[in-house]
Amino acid sequence: MFSSGIFFFIPVGIVYGILTDFKELVGFPAILLVGLMSIMIGGYLFLHSRSIGRIAADSDDGEIADEAYEYGFYSPWSWWPLVIGVGAGICFFGMAVGFWIVPFGAVIALVGLVGLVFEYDRGNFAH
Repeated sequence: MFSSGIFFFIPVGIVYGILTDFKELVGFPAILLVGLMSIMIGGYLFLHSRSIGRIAADSDDGEIADEAYEYGFYSPWSWWPLVIGVGAGICFFGMAVGFWIVPFGAVIALVGLVGLVFEYDRGNFAH
């Protein structure tokens, strides 16, 4: 699917270049590069799928239990991702309004990250 982008973007880029007499030097190369990036992504995905073969997720009637690996442990009731998100939001807000706000958001995000990492190291849920 990704590789088929070359059949659209390369001809459209050439037609675009012809219609603008190749004087507009932003759109023409950009459209050609999108076509080349689509073939690059498609080629990578093709080579990767050829090297790993079919997995249980590729089957229409596959079950979650068919996977051979463990997904990991994720805390279902953790509030720390919300704290990290608020800190990141304050950082982005600070980049838009004034950089003096960014350290406050970074501190909040860092506290949230430490809380998330060490959530199960103390209290009732300690390992």
